[in-house]
Amino acid sequence: MNNVIENEAPPLRSPAALRAGNQVLKVVVEHTEFRRVLESCIRLIDDMRHMKVPSGILIQAEAGMGKSLLLQMIKSHLARTAGMSRADSVLEIRLDSAVDTHKLSAAATLVLGYPALPSRPNLENMNFMVDRGMERIRPLALLLDEMQHICEGNRDITARAVTDWLKVRMDRFSFPIIGAGTLALDRLNTINPQFVSRASASFVLKPFEFGDAWRQLLGGFDQQVTEVSLHIINGALAKPIHTATKGNLRSLKKLLMYACMQAAERGATLVSRDDFIEAFQEANGTTPDRVNPFVQPVGARQSS
Repeated sequence: MNNVIENEAPPLRSPAALRAGNQVLKVVVEHTEFRRVLESCIRLIDDMRHMKVPSGILIQAEAGMGKSLLLQMIKSHLARTAGMSRADSVLEIRLDSAVDTHKLSAAATLVLGYPALPSRPNLENMNFMVDRGMERIRPLALLLDEMQHICEGNRDITARAVTDWLKVRMDRFSFPIIGAGTLALDRLNTINPQFVSRASASFVLKPFEFGDAWRQLLGGFDQQVTEVSLHIINGALAKPIHTATKGNLRSLKKLLMYACMQAAERGATLVSRDDFIEAFQEANGTTPDRVNPFVQPVGARQSS
């Protein structure tokens, strides 16, 4: 006799729940520090277009604090303001592990519009293509995402060669580099101070402390999410949400996404504390040593 019990598949999310979750994921809150970095980057690029002085910005942040989003917003702004004829001259490269000059040059040929690498893809041939391409389009800026890979897992000599490759083209074609990565980018000060002297402006996006900036961020989500109401998040739940996410923007979005989906799934118009209890478990799983900050101690006064 077969005693194995077949588990039924969990029910699929309702269309209303999926709409609510997707709306949370699309929210962009330009909080004070985010706006400051964005405006500094745009101002630098505009200055470079007129004064032709090699320069750059390094943006450091923990994973999930909006580095990639920031680069996308810079690119979108430039595409809107530079006109259609120059929109494609904002180059964007996403680095990966073990990057070296060969990989960087190959990536640059592709973003410059070449359909394929040369038949002999050695560094000299690719550099020739890159320089010809940059001469042709005169980039407004080069955006480098995940730039910490230049420092991580590389010998210093390789990292120095990569940043020298960038420095040469900054000087030759007078465009700024906006690099975003983790706090490991600090090592560039030791590895290649000449490069850092050009990319001298540095910003750090830190996880949010609990305070006014955190409440401003929560208020932005409350205003922009309309599928269900998140009004509760800036009251009694502001502190538990901070505890659950450690002030990390990506973790916050994930938690709010699941909470909104929970509320929409049950047909509610308001997200409740119970929705956050379930959302925390969905976002983080359950382990014996993990405390759900939304579960109130026995006897505590209940709040909606």
